[in-house]
Amino acid sequence: MTDSAPMPSLFAPAELGPITLRNRTIKAATFEGRSPGGLVTDDLVEFHRRIAAGGVGMTTVAYLAVAPDGRTDDGCVVLVPSAVAGLRR
Repeated sequence: MTDSAPMPSLFAPAELGPITLRNRTIKAATFEGRSPGGLVTDDLVEFHRRIAAGGVGMTTVAYLAVAPDGRTDDGCVVLVPSAVAGLRR
């Protein structure tokens, strides 16, 4: 890298398309096991709300399967039309 501009602080805001993140920390997607039946639950939403309240700049939604037969566990969100409303939360 030949650019001599200093790297922004981890705690500086960051632009991600039309969204401004309060800082540059991101919680990676993990398997929370809080989505029985493949749908987003209040428990999963609350889990991510607590992560955000703790100061992380962005939290990514759980490990997802793109089809029901792609799930490795019943608690895995499946990307099907009935899951869209929960994912928007």
